[in-house]
This record gives sequence, C-alpha cells and structure tokens, in this order.
Amino acid sequence: MPNKLLDNIKEKNIKEKNKEKKISKIKWKKVFKILIICLIGILIFLLVFHFKDAFKNNEKETTVRKYPVKTLEIKSGSFPMTLQYEGLTGGSEVRKLSFKSSAKISKIYVSKGQHVKKGEKLADLDKTDLNFAVQAAKSQMDTASAQYSKAVNGAQQEDINKAQIAVQNAQDNNNYYKDLYNKYLKLNQSGAISNQQLNDTKLQVDSTQNALDSAKQTLQQLQNGSRPEDKQATLDQLNTAKADYDSKQSLLNDATMTADMDGYVVDVLGKEGEMQQAGSPVILFRSENQVITVGLSQDDVKKVKVGTKAQVNIGDDKAQGEIVNIVQMADSKSGTYSAEIKLSTAIDASKYYVGETSTVYIDMGQTNSISIPISSVLNDGEDYVYVVENGHAVKKNVTLGDTDEDKVSIEGLKDGDELVVEGMKNLKSGYKVTVK
Repeated sequence: MPNKLLDNIKEKNIKEKNKEKKISKIKWKKVFKILIICLIGILIFLLVFHFKDAFKNNEKETTVRKYPVKTLEIKSGSFPMTLQYEGLTGGSEVRKLSFKSSAKISKIYVSKGQHVKKGEKLADLDKTDLNFAVQAAKSQMDTASAQYSKAVNGAQQEDINKAQIAVQNAQDNNNYYKDLYNKYLKLNQSGAISNQQLNDTKLQVDSTQNALDSAKQTLQQLQNGSRPEDKQATLDQLNTAKADYDSKQSLLNDATMTADMDGYVVDVLGKEGEMQQAGSPVILFRSENQVITVGLSQDDVKKVKVGTKAQVNIGDDKAQGEIVNIVQMADSKSGTYSAEIKLSTAIDASKYYVGETSTVYIDMGQTNSISIPISSVLNDGEDYVYVVENGHAVKKNVTLGDTDEDKVSIEGLKDGDELVVEGMKNLKSGYKVTVK
C-alpha cells in the first residue's frame, strides 16, 4: 500500500511538471506574438510618420511656400513697329585713291586715322618724266597751232617775199643749167665732150626745174591761201596735239593726290620710294559722313524706302539717321538687299570705326498692341510667360511680334493681366507667389 501511494504521488508530480511546462510554452508563444505585433505596429507608425512628414514637406513646397515676384499690369497702347538688323559702319563710303600713271612715290603727307580738309595734299609721285612729257607735248601743240594759223589767216608778207626770192633763185639755177646743156649739146655733136657729161647736165636741168616748180607752187599757195582740205588737215593735227598735251598735263596734275572733301584717312597702302602702278590704291579714304550698311531680306526691302528713319546703336552710343540708298539687286551670296543709312546725329569720330558692327532699328511706324519686356519671356521650345491669378503663377504661351529695343509686342495676353517680370525663372505653374 505505501509503495502504491508513493507511485501515485510521483505520477502526480510528473503530471504537475508537464502541466507547468505546457503553461510555460503557451505563455512564451503569447509573449512572442505580442512582440511581433508590437514590432509591426512600430513599423507602421514609422511609415505613417515618414509619409506624413513627406506629405507635409510637399504641401509646404506647393501650397505653403510663397515665391517672391515682381509684376507689371498689362496695358495695350501705341507700339513702334521696327525692323531690327545688324549693320556695319563704313560700307561703300570708303574710297580707294590711286594715281593715273606709274611712277615712284616721292612723298606721303598723311597717316592712318588722320583727319584732312578738302584740298589738303595726301601723296606725291616723282614728276621728272612727266614734266619732260608735258614740255614735248606743248612744243608739238605750238607747232601745230602755228601751221593752222597760217592755213586759216594766210601768209604774212615776209613769207611771200621769201617765197618770191626762192622762185627767182630756182629760176636762175634752172636757166643756168639749160644754157649749159645747150652748149654741151653742140660740143657733143662735134665730139668735144662725152655723152656722159651731156647726160649729167640734163639731170641738173631736170632737178632745177622740179625745184623751180615747187617754189612757184609754194608762192602761189602763200598768195592765194590754203585749200579747205589743207585747213582741215592742219586743224586735225592741232586737235590731236592739244589732246595729247591735255592728257600729259592731266597726268602731271594727278601726280599730286589731294583730298576732294573733308574726311578721314582709313589706311595708307603705298610707301615712299616704291614704284606705284597706275590704278593701284595708295590711300583708303572716307568722307566725314557716317554711313551704316545693312542687308535687308526680300520681304523687308519691300517695306522700306529712301528716307525711312532709323536708329543706330554702336556700343553704348545711339544716333539717328535715314536710309539714303537701296541697292535693287540682291547679293549673290547672302540673298539680301544692301541699304545705306546716313547718320544725321553723328557718333563721336573717335568712336566711329569702319567695319564695326552696330544694331539698327528701322522705323516702320506705330501700331496699337500689347508690349512687354523681352526679359520676361521664357522659352522651352515655345515662348511663354507667367501671370499671377488668385495668388498663383499661371503659365501663358505667347506669340512674339516686333521689337523695340528692350520691349516686344506679343499676342496671348490681355489688358489687366498681371505679368511676372522678376522671379519667373523659379516658378512652375500653380506655385503660390507673393508680389514685391
């Protein structure tokens, strides 16, 4: 009996221990589940917090933050229509000065950039050969003039007297050789002289007869005057000689190069002592006129005319002018039509250089339109601006028209629109803004 009781107690103890183990396992499982749930809860909390914070940040960016801008109320009005081009100073006004004859350059009186007055010397050629040529041509002209004067006015009595004397001398010589021939003829018939002597005397008779005839003809011409055809011949000779003299004198005068107007020496190409070929440029010269050349497109050349006003900007300097010439034929390379603008309000001469670029605004009148600062226009493939509506930035696409310096006419806005003119580069459509 005691053994059985002891066994029961042992068995009961074993069952109690097993029961405690089971209870312990259940407790640990519950704790583990609780821990898992807690971890999941923590993760969910963290995720919610993160997204909430991100949402708040985004909300702050899009709705809470306000971007400072400066605006301008749009008003339509009179707007100058202009054509804007890039021009070049100088153009066709620059002239190449050269000599008409070939010779050495003896003296150059000017330097590059120098201002000169009309009539002022620019350069000289060596005139030695030219002076000789002029003297020879004048001598020929004087001779021809004297011959023509005789032909027209007749001979002087002194010339007639000389001609009469010449006729008498020729007659005496002819008579002498005629008498001598008659004597030699008789002597030859008698055999006193040879046939050769007789023939030589006959030649002298013929020669003196020709001289006598010529002297008589000269005397007759002097007494009667020249024939019309002779007068014309001497006149032609005189005109030829005078033309040659004038040509030589022109070359001599041209050997001194002078300024034919007030202006500036653009460049000096020749050198003293160098042989200069006729027609080769020695001096580049321009007048005091300030001219700008632009190349007009085929469409624009039909809109402008001589007399159209223009504004020219050269660096920081501005000047007014007008179109004075339009070339009617397009340039073969650019396809543009050259137009010259003469400045009426001159740029300081020290700031005006030939070949310098300039901005030209050609005045095409006025139009009623909306104009805005060019700087307010943005582009991302198309032109657009920002306006403020109900405290938010709103993107508006626009179409650009004519420009006037820093303004441009546009389509796409209306009167009363509040245009953003500063701070627009930081904006996106929908952003809240605050107007400064």
